[in-house]
Parts: sequence; structure tokens; C-alpha cells
Amino acid sequence: MRWAWLLVIAAFAGCAEERVAESGVLLAYEAGNHLHRYGGRVHADGRYELFSTDDANAAPDWNAYEPFTAEQVEEIAALVDEASRAVPDRLEPSGAPSPDAPVATFRLRDREVRVVEWPDSAPELAALLDRIAELRRSAPVPSTWRVWDGSAVVELAVPCDMGTVPALSRLRDALFMEGLKGDAAGADPPAGTPLVAVTFDAPGGREELEVHADGRRVSRAGGKEQTSEVAPGQLGAIRAALAETDWAALPSRLC
Repeated sequence: MRWAWLLVIAAFAGCAEERVAESGVLLAYEAGNHLHRYGGRVHADGRYELFSTDDANAAPDWNAYEPFTAEQVEEIAALVDEASRAVPDRLEPSGAPSPDAPVATFRLRDREVRVVEWPDSAPELAALLDRIAELRRSAPVPSTWRVWDGSAVVELAVPCDMGTVPALSRLRDALFMEGLKGDAAGADPPAGTPLVAVTFDAPGGREELEVHADGRRVSRAGGKEQTSEVAPGQLGAIRAALAETDWAALPSRLC
């Protein structure tokens, strides 16, 4: 298992150098709803900046990451131009948006595009962000989180480093840090459905982690499965982390 390696990624992901310079922006975006917001921008000189926050009213606190190469910038510029030609100024679902519908504003060079029900209403722009994430020199480990919210399973896509997503911080700590304790009541999921399940698309292959209501911790990697028991205090911390967040109200993509 490479859980320790994943934790190192989470610990250091937020240590990027902070910058505020803005010039020659090829792409800028902000997305989310009242519970979670995130954004990014790519400059013509290769600089790459991201932010993520749970404060809907806070100004973006941009963090700079290792810049793209000239070849990567050229590819991103071409993808931005292609996306700009493909999408209208406003993208929205055919029906009425949900009350917590995540929205996004994209700036494709000098053009602004507004998206309602992000990312479902804008697959072209979601694909653009996916490709940019792939081009990063230190590639993140994408993950998919399936959490029990007391009545249903909510699936959340995390194509970035999980350590950069504030909405996951307490649950992430409860899952991977021993010694945490907590207590929370709530309806258990149906038999066979985990309280939380995380799938990592790690470089060496897919890895899975499940924690069940009875305390079973199931890990799968390399074609092998291991089962262990979560300490009662840690299980309580996981339940408490699950109970404190309105998971269904979060954007389905967290970065």
C-alpha cells in the first residue's frame, strides 16, 4: 500500500509559493457554490496558480505552482482557443438548476463564459481542466470519494491533490491519521455499502479504501485485498466528519 506516500502528497501540496502577479492570462476560472469554491489560472509565460476555499465571500488566495514548459503552454493555448470556439457565452442545464447548483466563470483569453450546474453543463471546459491537470510536472493523484450522507451515497471527483481541498480536510484526517477520536449519531448505510470509499488512480495502478459502519477497513491494491479493524475512536471521528458536511450540496467536482 502507498497510503503513506499519498499522505506526503497531501501534506506538501499546500506549500506552494504564493504569488499575485497577473499578466497575459490564457485561462482563468472560478467554480463552486456557497459551500466550496476553487479556481485556477494559466499565464502565457507558463505560471500556474490555484486557490481553494470554504469561505464563499473570501477573495481568492492564489498559490503558485511549478510553471508549465513552453511546449505545454503552446498546447494549453491551442486547447483554450478550441474550447472558446466550441462553447457559447452561457452554458446551463435544460431544466431548472438545483438550489445548490455549482456555477463557474471561465475567462478564455479575453472572453468570459458563465456555466450553471458546473461541471455537467460544460464537458468541453471540464475536459480542458483535466488536460491541464495531466500536464502538470508533478502530477496529482486523482481520487473519487463516495460518502454516505445519512440517506444516500454522494460521489465526488477530486482530480487534484486531495490535500488541497478544504471540504475534505476533516474526513481525510479521520481516515488516515491514527489517534483521532469523535462521536456522531446517524443512520447507517445499507449492508455492503461503506460509510466512505475512496478510489485513487495512483501511478502504479488503482488503489481502493473502504470503511464500513461495523468498523471494517478494506484496502485493495495490486490485485490483493486486506481487511483490518478501525479503532472505535477513529470510527467515531470518521462518523463525525461525515456528519458535519452537507455532502450532497457540494459540487460534484471539488477542484
